[in-house]
Amino acid sequence: MMHSTYMPFTEEQLKNHFAFVKVGGTCVPVCEKHLVYYKTSLENYARCPASAHGKRKPLIVLTKPCQTEKDERFWTAASLMTLFYSKNRLAELTRLFQKAYGEVPPCAGIKSWKDCFDGGLHLYFETNLPSPRSYKEWLLNNLGDRQLIPYILDGARGKKILEGPTHAEAILLNDRNGFAVVIEAKVLSDISCQITYDVSRNQIARNIDVMLEENGSLCPPLNNRDPARTLFLLLTPRIFQDNMASRFYGCKFDEYRNDPGALRCDLPHRRDDCDWENLSMRLGWLTWEDFRDVNNDCCKWLK
Repeated sequence: MMHSTYMPFTEEQLKNHFAFVKVGGTCVPVCEKHLVYYKTSLENYARCPASAHGKRKPLIVLTKPCQTEKDERFWTAASLMTLFYSKNRLAELTRLFQKAYGEVPPCAGIKSWKDCFDGGLHLYFETNLPSPRSYKEWLLNNLGDRQLIPYILDGARGKKILEGPTHAEAILLNDRNGFAVVIEAKVLSDISCQITYDVSRNQIARNIDVMLEENGSLCPPLNNRDPARTLFLLLTPRIFQDNMASRFYGCKFDEYRNDPGALRCDLPHRRDDCDWENLSMRLGWLTWEDFRDVNNDCCKWLK
């Protein structure tokens, strides 16, 4: 295995969880590029002073080599792969998602969590989802209302695309029925509250926006994802769920979940084409501690 605590899986196992991307119309693997990040981080972690825990060391000495301990990529991959390869996967995922969304999935045409997770389930990390065309067109026509810094406005002149793909920490996808979960994971960081050309576009709204878009141009099986059967999941430490106001994502999630009109306001280009009540029900929040509660092998670092 790559690391007994932070990546208890082999390189070959991890490589299977990066989706193919299109280059010149051809689907090609990108797993080796991603693998370099994990290997380099673990090599640095091997140099983390053994006395870091229990003895006083300057943070400047520890921050880079010990980065793995607070790295969202490792927390996400290790936890989700533990559930994905669990012999009790269906029961464990069902228990988690019932806590986040209720007894019945809030998705069109799906009657049970078994329907969501049984069959052709895939798990991908570091996945890019295209920015919706409707938003990109809307931003071009409303740029003056969404940005106020002169040099940034100057930099937008002549550009036809003002937002690139949205990066999803992880995606669960059932290619049998199009069910999917777009996961935004946090350890200590907060969500961003803007993009370069839109000072009002926060990271949760952006994730929700891309999940509502069809991705027929992506490589299989991502092109099978059904927007009407896609959920958004926020995954954080429990301390921030218990103290929601300490993070911007706590404030926005609470607002979106309890007031569908707030989400409608933050996605102005979609105001007439969404069931906002249903969409608010498709937003869920789980903690790393919730994962540990359903599977003792999850989040070993929390012990």
